Amino acid sequence: MIETKELLKKLSEIDAPSGMEHNAHGFLKEILGSGFETNLRGFVHEIKGEGKLKVGVFCHLDEIGLLVAKEKGDGFFYLETVGGVDPKILPSTRVKVYTKGGIVRGVIGIIAPHLTPSEKKGKVQGYDDILLDASIDDWKKISIGDRVVLDVKPSELADLITGKALDNRAGCAVLIKTKEFLESLKHEADVYLIFSSMEEIGGPGARSVAHQLELDYALVTDVTFVEKVDGHKKINIGDGPAIGIGPFIDKKLFELAKKVAEKHGIKYQIEALPTRTGTDTDSIKTAWIGIKTLLASVPIKYMHTPVEVVNPKDVEETARLFAHIIAQFRGDKNE
Repeated sequence: MIETKELLKKLSEIDAPSGMEHNAHGFLKEILGSGFETNLRGFVHEIKGEGKLKVGVFCHLDEIGLLVAKEKGDGFFYLETVGGVDPKILPSTRVKVYTKGGIVRGVIGIIAPHLTPSEKKGKVQGYDDILLDASIDDWKKISIGDRVVLDVKPSELADLITGKALDNRAGCAVLIKTKEFLESLKHEADVYLIFSSMEEIGGPGARSVAHQLELDYALVTDVTFVEKVDGHKKINIGDGPAIGIGPFIDKKLFELAKKVAEKHGIKYQIEALPTRTGTDTDSIKTAWIGIKTLLASVPIKYMHTPVEVVNPKDVEETARLFAHIIAQFRGDKNE
């Protein structure tokens, strides 16, 4: 059993942007003991129950990243995004480029203020102006299409963890911890821990594996914003998972989640999701012949930046919630 803080840091350190999820498979197989790769480079670990029904527990494995789009010359390259990378976060960051010849390191520099043209001062640069500078390393190894990730080490902030890719490595930690909690619980369902691929670019990985496994239920975890919007209830970091409610969420599963949380003293919050959730929930819901789906999200600060922040306790409470929900499922599928 690994401490949640350490687990989050190890997961954050893995470089696995959309399409490179296989970089994380070795760690998952080591910590879970077994598993298989899906056709779209996701990873699945099965926990046998009594074979009476199938439950998928989903998180996405990929992180946002960049791609080398064009060479400018002398070790400088233009970039394009893989997922929602805000150009504001890039200047003055260190990066790693994954090439056929190995990792090449570089920086994304920015023009000094006293050299910046007046018409560009105070403005966010777009991707036409942002350049990867790999001239400090063996830049001739770099080819168009090579993948670029932020070179950031995770760290502790008192009881919190900060780093890159916690969207959605926090969810990966939830699945790993769910297995730990299930070891002390009896469950009729066969459980599949599903680390899906390419969520940050549309989410085909989750839909395909949900269809492949012909699931009866799906429990999905992702991250959600810690913020208050025009008087709406605030989602707080440290107050447990945010259980979603809306058209893409199965109402009976939502009610079951609240009942289970209250019975077992699990802190939780409610998140209103009036349309699409923006997570794998949306594609899983309509896979196979339609899958009863629940979403419980880990609160996060500074999503899609190098300094995402999560509370390990929220990860543990989400995992505890999922484990106790799974223990409630019965073979007659009447939850």
